[in-house]
Amino acid sequence: MISRRKLAFLLSLILAFALARAPCLAHAALISASPRDGETVPSGEVVIQLRFNSRIDSKLSRLTLLKAGDRSVVQPLETSPASEGLKARAPDLPSGPYTLEWQILSLDGHLTQGKLNFRVER
Repeated sequence: MISRRKLAFLLSLILAFALARAPCLAHAALISASPRDGETVPSGEVVIQLRFNSRIDSKLSRLTLLKAGDRSVVQPLETSPASEGLKARAPDLPSGPYTLEWQILSLDGHLTQGKLNFRVER
């Protein structure tokens, strides 16, 4: 039979292991975006910034900007290899609706993607 002391120790180890592993099992989630989904921004250079709830590998992540009727453009990123966000600059965007598609790889190996829409007005 296992003594109470050994049982308490084993349960403590199991709990500690479970809590330590919990953050590694979650997908990275978008927590803020600029421009925000549905926002209208002035024409000119648009700075795109996305922030996530965990670190991501920006070397294996991407941002693609789409304008209705035009071709998509993969935006070059301005981030370090391991951070919690992505940043890009889209120079001199003409007026109209845009869709920003993003795909990220979190450091735990999970791939997450999404999109947001915004409008540019002169």
